[in-house]
Amino acid sequence: MASSKLSAFAMAMVLSALLIATIDMVNASNLDVWSGPGCNNRADRYIACGCHDIDPGLHGGWAFSYNGPPAFMYNQANCRGVSVRKLSRGARDCNPFPWQSMFIQC
Repeated sequence: MASSKLSAFAMAMVLSALLIATIDMVNASNLDVWSGPGCNNRADRYIACGCHDIDPGLHGGWAFSYNGPPAFMYNQANCRGVSVRKLSRGARDCNPFPWQSMFIQC
């Protein structure tokens, strides 16, 4: 009986952790990038926390949806060097951009 209560408790903890992780993903900030010209054609979305290299073919335009975590933009791959811009509110620019990578801080 004690082991079944422990198993039920463990299962409840796992489900709680999954629910929290899902809520965090729904509330995460994200960056959409397009191949261009402008904010058109092929696109990709970067949503997970951490560093992301931006596809070199997707520098025609961008839109950032701010939902809490800010993003830091880098002109070098792998988030190397110094961040050249911090995105901490919603923004959009349908012109080419130089960023090679981004870091979503969570």
